[in-house]
Amino acid sequence: MRLATLLFALFPMVAQGQSDTPPVNTRISDVVSAVGPGWNASAFYKAILLRERDFVSLLIFQDPFDDIPEVYAPEIAFTGILRGMVPWLEFAEDGALLLRSENRAIGRNKWERTLTIIERDNRFIISAFSLSSYDFLDLRKYTNCTIDMLAGTMQVNEKPVSPFPLPNEILLVDWSEAHENLCYVEKSD
Repeated sequence: MRLATLLFALFPMVAQGQSDTPPVNTRISDVVSAVGPGWNASAFYKAILLRERDFVSLLIFQDPFDDIPEVYAPEIAFTGILRGMVPWLEFAEDGALLLRSENRAIGRNKWERTLTIIERDNRFIISAFSLSSYDFLDLRKYTNCTIDMLAGTMQVNEKPVSPFPLPNEILLVDWSEAHENLCYVEKSD
C-alpha cells in the first residue's frame, strides 16, 4: 500500500522535471526512506529521502496528495550502501520530522546525527540538531553536541557555547555542513 502511494507521488513529479525537484532520472529504487500521514502520525505532510550519489535529498510535500514538493533540500545527509550508513525519516510525537543518519559501518570515526524539522508559518525550519561522534581507536576523541534553535542554546561536550553562533531561524533549505561543523571544537585536555 505504501509503495503504491509512493509511486504515484513520484511519477508525476519526475515527469515535470522542474529545477526545484529531483533529477528527471529519479527511480523508485532511489527512495531511501519515506514517511507520511497515517492513523498514528501527528503530521499531515509527507516526506521522502532520495539517494543522489553519496547523499540523500529531502522532499517535503505540504499535502500528502501533492505531486510537486513544497521543499527540496538537496544533499541534506550522507548515505552509504551498507547497513549502519543509511539515513531514515520518522515523526516525533509532537509532529516534528526527524532526519536521522549515522555511520556505524566503516572507518574508525562513528557518528549519529539527528536534524529536527518543524513547520512554522508555512515554512519548514530547523528546530534542533544533535551530533554524537567518537573515534573507536582513541575514545578520548569524541563530540556530543546539541543545538536548540528555538531556545537559542548550544552545548558541546556538556559545555554551553556562548554567544549562540547561529541566526535565530534557519530554513531547512539553508541548512549546511558549515552549521554542523560548529559542533567540532578543539578540546583543551
